[in-house]
Amino acid sequence: MSVVSGEAYGSRSASVDAEQKSTSGGLLLNQWFPALLARVGAWLSDLTGRPFRFRSTVLVVRHSHVLELLSRDLEFQIAPVNASRIAAVNGAFILGMDRGEDLTRERGALYRALRAVDMDALRAGAEDRARLRVDAVSDGSIDVIGEYARPIAAETAMALFGVAGPDPRRFAEVARAIFAHTFLNLSDDKVIERRAVAAGVELRLWLRTEIARRAALPHGAATGGRRDLMGRDLMDGLMDARVTGAALDHDTVRRLLGGMLVGSVDTTASSVAKIVAVIARDRRLAADVAADVEDPDRLRGWCWEALRRWPHNPILLRRAAVSTQIGGTRVAVGDTIVAWTQAAMLDKSVFPSPSELRPDRPREPYLHFGGGLHPCAGRAVNDFQIPLLVGLLVRRGIGSVKPIRWSGPFPDHLELRFER
Repeated sequence: MSVVSGEAYGSRSASVDAEQKSTSGGLLLNQWFPALLARVGAWLSDLTGRPFRFRSTVLVVRHSHVLELLSRDLEFQIAPVNASRIAAVNGAFILGMDRGEDLTRERGALYRALRAVDMDALRAGAEDRARLRVDAVSDGSIDVIGEYARPIAAETAMALFGVAGPDPRRFAEVARAIFAHTFLNLSDDKVIERRAVAAGVELRLWLRTEIARRAALPHGAATGGRRDLMGRDLMDGLMDARVTGAALDHDTVRRLLGGMLVGSVDTTASSVAKIVAVIARDRRLAADVAADVEDPDRLRGWCWEALRRWPHNPILLRRAAVSTQIGGTRVAVGDTIVAWTQAAMLDKSVFPSPSELRPDRPREPYLHFGGGLHPCAGRAVNDFQIPLLVGLLVRRGIGSVKPIRWSGPFPDHLELRFER
């Protein structure tokens, strides 16, 4: 039986309709208002050359200052921002840890296990599933999120992490409920928290059951029934001391898997939805992307540029551990530091002619997936899966899209009509 109710951001609700009809909710869920704010912020920051201070909050806008903030991780910490929420749902995870022995040990083990995964096979599986869904469209339209990006991302995640849950839909709902609280519940909404805790119980059960099953297999036996699909999944790698360089106990394996997978579905779905919406509403851009759809590097460049126009996540948060300054602005102990990454990616000193979308820009300055001590651990999958999903839609011919419908902070439905 499922522990989480269907209201855990799994479907659209009356409360979401009310939120979108309100002035603040509707503006913040709209592409144009945050983009306008980001342009104004970048312009003001260019004039002043400094971050902005509002009482106990410091808003960091210039690209160089954002990079400085992320690099000074002993002074500007992440644990006070989200460690308690992550721990309550999943147990400690590296995205809630500041620099130290635990972070070094667990991140090292995780990255070594990731390198052991056959990413080419994982990519091929995602492409096959995506192609089947696009080819199956008979009426000329598809829900880019609910029928396409979200279930495919869930299936990719299930293959990568080695845990399935009852089905891809349930897997995606549990991941969304946990993600909503651990990374987005800045107001500490208790309803969102209760949903996440319940989802965490369900996720723990899935992971513990599969880890115990694999631990009981004869040494060298195929694990998870996936040897023929992708060689070695992440659970398999984390349980193998030859891969990680250290013997991890089962609860550490569970925590690492649970922490990784919560952002694996909706990060992809949100990014694909916003990229497609940006492309579909700009005829010249759509033509340029279509012309480059067979060039993987340029297609990826177009995706990151479209996402720069409408990021899946426009800010990163840190908390000041010491009294200091950044970019000439005073910072006090306990201040909240907001890295406004959407505005930073409009910094003309790094992105010349920032309003133009150019697929050949250098990759390093993009801030879509974090940076410094805490880049997104799943960026290797994002790097192939997001352009792959966008590219198949472009090949079919993106005609028009309706406005995105939302479930809380998540894009939940985007109807796309193909040209052919």
